[in-house]
Amino acid sequence: MSGQTMPLIYINYPVGTFSKEKRDGLAETLTTIALDAEQLPDTPFVRSTTWIYFREYAEGMVYHGGKTDGRNVIGIEVNAFEGGFDTAAKQKLFAGFTEAVREAAGLAADDLVPVYIVLRDVPPENWGVFGQTISLNDLRHPPENAEPV
Repeated sequence: MSGQTMPLIYINYPVGTFSKEKRDGLAETLTTIALDAEQLPDTPFVRSTTWIYFREYAEGMVYHGGKTDGRNVIGIEVNAFEGGFDTAAKQKLFAGFTEAVREAAGLAADDLVPVYIVLRDVPPENWGVFGQTISLNDLRHPPENAEPV
């Protein structure tokens, strides 16, 4: 059961949105929220299977309504095993991620948080890691001595 990855998250955001310290803290927070929502054990091994890629984009690279002067939205793509999130878990993830971004971006409680989240439920047979497939059950019940990847 080596090398499982779950979930796989991409965050696209405008340049200057997060300092390195805020980004580091956000990665920890999002990992915790994702594991909790998906009911995965929060162990060093399972934490190590959650990957987050932060991708900063330059000013003028996002078009809103066909123009570059619209709202700069933070886009989050979450790839997870099909069946790992029921409707309530998805809502928990969306609300938790949005609140975490609010805090990391320094937005006030009454500010609109410009976050769009897309969750992709990937069938396990379509998720290959290190040349093999893995299952949600493998991640929910890892060996007690599993080393972080």
